[in-house]
Amino acid sequence: MMLPTLKLNQRLISSSLVCSSLAIVTPALAATANYPEARTASQRPVFRSESATIAVQPFHIAQAGVSVTGSEGNFTGQVLVRTSVQTAWSVLTDYNRFSSFIPSIAESRVLQSDGNRKVFEQVNVIRVFPFTRRSRVVLSSVESYPQQIAFSLVEGDIESLQGVWRIQPRGDNQVLITHQVAIDPGSSPMRGLFFNIYKSTLASTLAALKQEMERRSS
Repeated sequence: MMLPTLKLNQRLISSSLVCSSLAIVTPALAATANYPEARTASQRPVFRSESATIAVQPFHIAQAGVSVTGSEGNFTGQVLVRTSVQTAWSVLTDYNRFSSFIPSIAESRVLQSDGNRKVFEQVNVIRVFPFTRRSRVVLSSVESYPQQIAFSLVEGDIESLQGVWRIQPRGDNQVLITHQVAIDPGSSPMRGLFFNIYKSTLASTLAALKQEMERRSS
């Protein structure tokens, strides 16, 4: 399928995908998931605004049990995971290995470590059909074991980003993972598109985390 000419702010699209990776600050996933490989371009999720139409290239991660609510830069995501608090914590703080279980992260490494404070860099591969781009972001986290990881943006392509991950035991070897975030991409006519993509990629990030936590628990 031929897409119409794109009139979009690629910097804004890139930042929406970068920051919804562990932005973690989330965490960046480049697409919604659970779309079989055989699907055609016309069947992929599509976001539209007054000035752009883009098709998002999907990653194949089931999103069962994932909930994401909110709008206009304030989002809450939750997923119930069959795992222990300790395993959930080890996944959320495994900064150097994010690229092994978050599909859109090509590289991730800790730059500074001072007790419960970390600064880390992520290089993300961003796929917004028909483009593939790489983007870099530096994030900081403050860890309060085993309940909470607060995060914020150090540098990147957006105005501001801050939020928190929470781990809450739910009995029977289950934990509720909650992600709350406030993000401002700055002044742009593409803000609505940015928030739509961010919300979808947050859902995919939570699904990927659930998958990895349960794999480590098996």
